[in-house]
Amino acid sequence: MAKFLFLYRHAEAAPGHSSDGDRDRELTSKGISHANQMGSYLIASNFSVDHIFTSTALRAHQTAAITAEAMKMDTSAIALEEDLYNATTRTFFEFIGKLDSSRNKVMCVGHNPTITYLAEYLTRESIGDIVPAGIVIIKFELASWNEVSQGNGQLVKYITPESI
Repeated sequence: MAKFLFLYRHAEAAPGHSSDGDRDRELTSKGISHANQMGSYLIASNFSVDHIFTSTALRAHQTAAITAEAMKMDTSAIALEEDLYNATTRTFFEFIGKLDSSRNKVMCVGHNPTITYLAEYLTRESIGDIVPAGIVIIKFELASWNEVSQGNGQLVKYITPESI
């Protein structure tokens, strides 16, 4: 059975201030709107996910929660993953390889430049800088996530708030 990976860059966040930690940056009103818009688009386009894994950064978790609600998903399907905050491409890649094979449609919410690097690594496509709230959908004709490797993913779609 095919596996689908939704790589999602968190929506627009407020700039960091010296008194606030990077991890605690919240979404802007535009970011909230875009996360809702992306979830609404996914459900209207018959894209679904089994589970959402998100960085522990507040902006990523907010993006995941707002998108899940717009997709009419139970927010208990969201897992906070410390490893996805400040993850390198290698760390993110290893995380994907350890996913439960019973999950066929997985969304990972993270940060740039890692999301962009990983999408290009897995698909060998030139995607460019994934914008805030941008989602890259990748299809793998594999039985298990641990079979994912460089270039064996097919780019299904790159969706941005501006493109929908």
